[in-house]
Amino acid sequence: MGHQTGPRPGDDVLGAARPAASIVVPAHDEQAVIGRLLDSLAEGLDGARLDVVVACNGCTDRTADIARDRGARVVEVAEPSKIAALDAGDAAAVGFPRFYVDADVVLAGRAVLDVASALAEPGALAGAPPIRVDSDGRSWAVRGFYAVWDALPYFEDAPIGSGVYAVPEAGRARFDHFPDVIADDLFAPNLFRRSERRVPDTDPFVMERVAGGLGPRRHHPHRRRRSRRVRAVSIARNLPARRPPSDAGGSAWSSCRTTPANGWAGAWGRSATPARTTTSR
Repeated sequence: MGHQTGPRPGDDVLGAARPAASIVVPAHDEQAVIGRLLDSLAEGLDGARLDVVVACNGCTDRTADIARDRGARVVEVAEPSKIAALDAGDAAAVGFPRFYVDADVVLAGRAVLDVASALAEPGALAGAPPIRVDSDGRSWAVRGFYAVWDALPYFEDAPIGSGVYAVPEAGRARFDHFPDVIADDLFAPNLFRRSERRVPDTDPFVMERVAGGLGPRRHHPHRRRRSRRVRAVSIARNLPARRPPSDAGGSAWSSCRTTPANGWAGAWGRSATPARTTTSR
């Protein structure tokens, strides 16, 4: 269990009213971006309140201080482990629906409220806002890559898990602890059928491309590489044979189809039949 600083679930600062949602943000040395995320979460709330928990794991920078300064509760985990941070932040969170949000995205508070409303519908067990990747000002190759990435079958299947996903209490009951054998953004989508997922028409959350690479920014790539490769071949087989209209897209499309294990195309697949997952740590 992580060490929690700042307000605790029983403290008055959480207020008498139930929060509209809880936000769990695992963060490892994210001082450059954590403030941007927390500022965006304050946008468009119209008086609603969010319970925001930043789970610092193995941080050696000012991530925790910046989070506290912006009113978030902070849980500190000694080891640099996203899974340990998710478990610690989850234990500290007090409300539902519960959002699991990467520290390096931009997510407006109004989008959180819209997803929370969608998750109140009967049968809804998981959700997320739409995704937008910010590749403005990047090379033609990068822009072409994301033109292809955005056309993957994944994006027609109510995608959740790639930076932001949320579950109501019934959805969270699908699993116990987060597993330490697979990336959480691959684990989450496969717990829920398409009919159980909701992606409302709201402000998209924004991911930024990594400088010097094609994929969105992520920590600990060695932990994700095997999962990506497992999915790469099956997704590549589902890609349509036609080429995108632009030269840039055509080049990236060809690369994606011929070398899927090396690209972000391998990171996602269609959902499997859900089953309750019990893991031991």
